[in-house]
Amino acid sequence: MTLNVQNLVASLNKSGIAKASHFEVQITGVGESDLERDMMIRCDSVELPGRTVTTTEYRIYGHIRKIPYGSLVGDANLTFLLSEDMREKEYFENWVNVISGSNSFGTGNGKYNVEYYDTITGTLNIRQYGEAGQLNSIHTLLEAYPINIGPVGMSWGDDAPAKLTVTMAYRDYKVVFNRSDQPGLGASFGFSFGPGGLAASARVPGLGNISAQSGLGATGTVNTPFGAIRL
Repeated sequence: MTLNVQNLVASLNKSGIAKASHFEVQITGVGESDLERDMMIRCDSVELPGRTVTTTEYRIYGHIRKIPYGSLVGDANLTFLLSEDMREKEYFENWVNVISGSNSFGTGNGKYNVEYYDTITGTLNIRQYGEAGQLNSIHTLLEAYPINIGPVGMSWGDDAPAKLTVTMAYRDYKVVFNRSDQPGLGASFGFSFGPGGLAASARVPGLGNISAQSGLGATGTVNTPFGAIRL
């Protein structure tokens, strides 16, 4: 099959190209909610989650077959533009202190006893937008928490903005794509911004119309065939 330039142009005109720069990240963890809102516009890079199918080798005769038996998710790497007082670094330092039980900032138990898992996890929402500003997808990382705070380089010869790299582990993720022609689901989704913040609606056969709105100081959820997605 040879490349047809007209078909390529028609495909690009129909569905466009996803831009890596059109995103925002919302973290809900164990820190201050005001700072979490500020960090939404300071995260300058993130990775959409990936998934690996785990396999085991099986052979009776002939070539070895790989038989799937489960799946794994990877870690999420985020980079933040640091404020002058490095409050973003302080946020994650406090979170790690709570996890590890250290007391560097007065937030841990001081005994280096690791906290219970249910008390140290949060949620990471990655929203991806289209060229016109429409919300195209939401990836929600469940039970997320930082496992690595990267070093921040300082140099008298470098006047570039300081950045912080953080690696987050998570148990699993859910994703909703805002596509009217999405096959097989029998449901439609809509997202928009208004004076009250982010609004979302879903039409699910058998459940009817469902909607929710999340202002800058509040949170909401939208029930979808994938479960409840937090805004």
